[in-house]
Amino acid sequence: MIIKINDNISIWQEFNPLELSLEQSGISPVYFNKLSAKFGLEIKRISIKDRWFDIIHSSELVRKRNKSDGYYRVIYIQINMDNGEYYIGKANRPKWSELKRYHGSGLKFTNKFNKNMSAFVRYFIAACKTAEETQELEASIVNRDLLSDEQCLNLVAGGGGISNHRSIAETSERKRQHMKNNPEQFLPMLISSKKAFQSGNTPELRARNKSIKVTMGSEKYREMSRERMTKWKKENPVEYAEARRKSSEKIKTPEVQVKRQTSLNKWKTQNPEAYNVWQEKLATSRTSQTANKKRKESLSDFNINNPIKARNNAEKRAKAAAAKNSKAVSMLDLESGSVLRNFPSAHAAARWLVQEGKAKNTNCVSSINAVCLRRACTYGYRKKAYGYSWRFAENEGQETVILSYT
Repeated sequence: MIIKINDNISIWQEFNPLELSLEQSGISPVYFNKLSAKFGLEIKRISIKDRWFDIIHSSELVRKRNKSDGYYRVIYIQINMDNGEYYIGKANRPKWSELKRYHGSGLKFTNKFNKNMSAFVRYFIAACKTAEETQELEASIVNRDLLSDEQCLNLVAGGGGISNHRSIAETSERKRQHMKNNPEQFLPMLISSKKAFQSGNTPELRARNKSIKVTMGSEKYREMSRERMTKWKKENPVEYAEARRKSSEKIKTPEVQVKRQTSLNKWKTQNPEAYNVWQEKLATSRTSQTANKKRKESLSDFNINNPIKARNNAEKRAKAAAAKNSKAVSMLDLESGSVLRNFPSAHAAARWLVQEGKAKNTNCVSSINAVCLRRACTYGYRKKAYGYSWRFAENEGQETVILSYT
């Protein structure tokens, strides 16, 4: 049967609602169709100025969601069953809940819908794949001829509105460029923001920093940051290398080193257990087979590519090791035990003996060390070397045994 709403709108349905209410149950194909109609699943069609559309039930519309972007793109008609007024519109929504909540945006329709919501019934008459398709279909339905109908609540012809919405990244870039091109417009805001963040250790600033740390410290945002950095590194290898170089140079500056050390000391004081665990983990990683192998390969490559620097570094390490491990020695008179001369190390004493002609080469350092260490020999322990007694300067307060030799 056909239900005429007004001169331009008609609805066709298979069964009369009054007959359905009086229908007796019976097992037949027609009965099952009528039973479906009672639950609102009846096949219906709607005519808009002699143009027929299949009315899409909600259960069917859910399955027509766009697979590429997840949007619902539909054309719908709102009909006031009391007076025959109607409104035709389009909707592009990413969620089913948003589509259900949206009823239309026309000013004339919104005013009447809010006054008498129960009188309006909405029918979905088309499901489209793209926003452009919904725009074109709405433009073909809501034309000047339809707008001339007094019962039509549309104020403008269909097809208006924005079809392609910018992504979040495009919108952010557009805002950034606008701020760069119009600095005077945002200068007061920037000055105010800078003043707020440089105002000192205020409660508001501490609360904001704490909130940011909690949010960005979650595993979700850490994973997002890792994925974003990995993607950026692959797409921009040159920029990434330059950023690493600048970061390395910045970290080596005295100001940053002081700041980093201060931050580390503060954290170490506040978290002693975590610091100890971190130190153990760091020591284990540095002495692992993988780390040693990697360090050895890196040092080998450096020595091959930078022979002069490698030689200078080796000399520096040798001098540093000698300065750290060397002990000052004193040369003593055999008879009186008085200090005749002090040397910064046993090697310096050995070089002096060679210069004075008392020793042939600097191998005499082993004899000097033997006397200082009171190393055992055939007659007890070594007491002299090259006509002198020797001892470490750090043992200067100890008594020295002097023996007479005839």
